[in-house]
Amino acid sequence: MKRLLHIALALTLIFAFTALPAAAKTKIQVASWWSFESGSSLDALKNAFEAQNPEIEVEFVQIPSSEYYTKVLTMVAGGTPPDVAMLGMDKLGTWVPRGALQDLRPYMEKYSVNLDAFFPAVVDAIEIDGGIYAFPRDATTSVVAYNKKLFDEAGVPYPQPGWTREEFLETARALVQKDGSQTKVYGYAFDTFSDGFIDWLYLNGASVINPDGTGSGLHLPNAVEVLEFLQGMVVEGIAPAPALTSTFSNASGAFLSQRTAMYVTTVGWANSFANAEDLEWDVVPLPLWDEDSEPSTRLWVNYWTMPKGAKNADAAFQFLTFLISEEGQRIVGETRMGIPAIEELAYGPAFAGLEGKPEHKVYFLDVMEHAKPFPLFVQSDQFYAAMTREFDTMWSGERSVEEAVKALDQATKSLF
Repeated sequence: MKRLLHIALALTLIFAFTALPAAAKTKIQVASWWSFESGSSLDALKNAFEAQNPEIEVEFVQIPSSEYYTKVLTMVAGGTPPDVAMLGMDKLGTWVPRGALQDLRPYMEKYSVNLDAFFPAVVDAIEIDGGIYAFPRDATTSVVAYNKKLFDEAGVPYPQPGWTREEFLETARALVQKDGSQTKVYGYAFDTFSDGFIDWLYLNGASVINPDGTGSGLHLPNAVEVLEFLQGMVVEGIAPAPALTSTFSNASGAFLSQRTAMYVTTVGWANSFANAEDLEWDVVPLPLWDEDSEPSTRLWVNYWTMPKGAKNADAAFQFLTFLISEEGQRIVGETRMGIPAIEELAYGPAFAGLEGKPEHKVYFLDVMEHAKPFPLFVQSDQFYAAMTREFDTMWSGERSVEEAVKALDQATKSLF
């Protein structure tokens, strides 16, 4: 009888515990313009995080890139923000003043998170107005991509680190191929939006904004010298004019279709070039502006942020912390999202040691010491729109650099 009672009691307890509902998971919404289908980089990050944190469920919300920023800002204003949002670097300078993002420093102190393992340049790029409003998704510097086949056909030696702007110009000029009056191959192609020439500005100690942030910096002598250098290549026929570049989609398309021998590339475009089996290419650091100049390159960082009003802030920060952890950043490198923010990791198999082109991936890392963050300022959206409009005819030589920068000063004066 006692044995039967014990069995009955055991069965009662089993049924009782079986009937208990499973503990509810905390769900965090993560907004992105990227796809998160099975096998994607985001899918890999989600699976790895949830394996470590079974009490938290990550729900990705994909918003088309054409409406992403407007939609997320509308969600924040309406009190229904995602818990985490992906952000391009250029938007940080406009979103922080709007109060759209939370400062992560209090959470970093609460959970003892530090950034000691990061590239110092990356840390500089996530700090703004004394706060940290973003963690790095990945990073990229810029280097020169060159087509080895086109160099070989022209009998031009491959460029080497430490070359100068004059050597770059001579090289680009020697690589031009013509068929009568038609140019078959250009020596160099560049995009005419800010990403296409900001590296050159940095090489000559200039920037799009003046040093005190009170207006355009493109009328200053060092910037004018850069713009005239680039315009000169178009006028001479070394680089394609903007109207022609658009037939390739952009300057990177000209490189991909082997219509230009050189292009200043980031890791993102390099990943695209690596998928072209018939493209024989490699990379080299940007040239020095002159023999006495310091090396430089633009640093771009893609961000993860926590919008103002996030409903599950602690769980969201837990996810953010994973994304910048060694495992999270290893996934970033191995799935080719970009350069991992952790220096030691980037120099290892997760980036520099990855198989495939380019051979000298390490140059993306070696230039990090001299990298300058992409400029962040409140008026950037309106400023770049005005710059594109005023510079359009300048690149083709229909308008002088002096005229274009004066017109830009006038067009943007009210912004500052």
